[in-house]
Amino acid sequence: MAKKKSHYLVHPEMGQIPAIRIIDCIFGLMKNGRIAHFHIEQMEVIEEETKLYFNFTDTPPLEHRSRCQVIPPFVNAFKQ
Repeated sequence: MAKKKSHYLVHPEMGQIPAIRIIDCIFGLMKNGRIAHFHIEQMEVIEEETKLYFNFTDTPPLEHRSRCQVIPPFVNAFKQ
């Protein structure tokens, strides 16, 4: 059975932080305990054998994302 990959958001200020993808939303657990919310079109996804990285690109979120209502996961969901 394949081991679940760890997901990370590569944040320009916080560095590599734990991340979760829900539908087209990328949630990152910031070091201060807050949860950041971004969208997949803003990211370049890099997959390694045991890790998945979400790196920011210069692409802005789609216009309709301003109405995004995906509920962020609880902090304990980020524990690997």
